[in-house]
Amino acid sequence: MSNYQYMHESGKTVMRLSALIVTAILCILLIALYFINHIWLEWLAQETMKWVLICGTGLILIYGIVELILVPKYRYKIFKYAVEDNTITVRNGLWFVKVVKIPLFRIQNVDTHEGILMRKYKLASLTLSTAGGNTEIKLINKDVAAKLKQNIKQVNQNNDIETLNY
Repeated sequence: MSNYQYMHESGKTVMRLSALIVTAILCILLIALYFINHIWLEWLAQETMKWVLICGTGLILIYGIVELILVPKYRYKIFKYAVEDNTITVRNGLWFVKVVKIPLFRIQNVDTHEGILMRKYKLASLTLSTAGGNTEIKLINKDVAAKLKQNIKQVNQNNDIETLNY
């Protein structure tokens, strides 16, 4: 299938900013643990706390590198979606790539999600709900998401009208 659409280019920026926020929170928690242990509770001995700080900093650094540099680039390359006459195909995943093909008439509900960072970059994510589960189209342009949502609702309304005519 050659008419696949990718997430919006600024989706990589949103993923990087959210990873940066999580990394900063983890650093703050590690520092808070050190100060609470050192000043108040003394749960861990000085030598043990030193190793906790070294290991924690290393893990946070590895997490930051992976989530800030590698994950957004590969998620952008792997995530694709295609809208055809009667189906939506969504290719998603990072470690395990999953391709889901959903007939439009099977979609029961379409939800739109906009986070704080997504709103700044005019992005949205659509959740397509079927009887078999949910599929998400992530980090696409807000206008494209609204048009796609409207098209799906229109197809489902036309199906409902055709069903009633029988």
